[in-house]
Amino acid sequence: MKNACISVRNISASYDGSAVGTVVTALTAGGYTADKIFLLDDADEREFAQTVIECKNFFENVFLVVPPQRVTAYTAQAAGLLKCEPMPVMESGQKSFFVIPYGEEGRRAVLAEVLPYFEKKYSRRRACSVLRFVGAPRERVDSLIAEAKQGGEGAFEFFYSEKFGDGRLEIGYDAQTPSDTADAVLRLFVEGLKEYLYALDDTPLHMQVVELLKLRGKKLCAAESFTGGGVTKRIVDVPGASEILYEGVVAYANEAKMRRLGVRGETLRTQGAVSDETAYEMAAGLIASGCCTVSVATTGIAGPASDNTNKPVGLCYLAVGTAESVYVYKYIFEGSREEVTERAINQTLFLLYKKIR
Repeated sequence: MKNACISVRNISASYDGSAVGTVVTALTAGGYTADKIFLLDDADEREFAQTVIECKNFFENVFLVVPPQRVTAYTAQAAGLLKCEPMPVMESGQKSFFVIPYGEEGRRAVLAEVLPYFEKKYSRRRACSVLRFVGAPRERVDSLIAEAKQGGEGAFEFFYSEKFGDGRLEIGYDAQTPSDTADAVLRLFVEGLKEYLYALDDTPLHMQVVELLKLRGKKLCAAESFTGGGVTKRIVDVPGASEILYEGVVAYANEAKMRRLGVRGETLRTQGAVSDETAYEMAAGLIASGCCTVSVATTGIAGPASDNTNKPVGLCYLAVGTAESVYVYKYIFEGSREEVTERAINQTLFLLYKKIR
């Protein structure tokens, strides 16, 4: 079986090679590697036609990875060249052509359409395991993947992605793989990532948190400064959040922290708004209100400039509180203003998850 990938670059927009790589990696994780990759420009119809015909002659499966807004146009163009009906999967004799948008949409299409098609075509079933985790160093993940590949004798494929500290690892393998072999690989990652792990399925972090709060019968309050309500927004995005969320307070100014959350003026004067003590008092103030059984608080410097205390950009203090105790965690996140705040939001949700699990 020989496979080819035709990647079409949209010349009217910035080209994101990683978006195409997302699709290719998903195919690889499913056990289907491209033996050759053709890189074409969107505007060159002649080169596209020549490449499609060449692939039809020399390859069994061809993946056309195109800009999402051009899927319909390229499907019609390929169908005309292959002399078949325009479909997401087009067959010409024993040859199969797939038109796939690049990016996350394409990755989902590979999992939902391409791999099931191959299962029928080759009577081969694939299985996969998914792990979700927050804050795991890339070096740790890469080291575990290398170790698993060495012990798995090439039977496993790995697809790793990460956004603002929220990581996802998909482990693909043949369904005929002995269960003890597959379990051993999964255990390797569970043990290696246990301090960062929150799911052994594809459930997002905020949904895990809401379901766990329901299960534990907890009521949540959030006090946010530099994250601007981002933690609360994630919670209310989940249907049924009203069962577990009492309120979210964005206390940005020092006066708001004092009046709304009971943070002491002396704390703000001596320690500053971005401090362990302020985060503690923000979370403790919510618990003291009697409206919740668990609280979270965020305070930090998102950038691009620091405040007048010379504390570094990216510094933040994240707190999780209950009636028994309040824990504060210090982080320094790197990146843009968006990256710092989004990482802090993910980390806060993860700290909350670990507190109530």
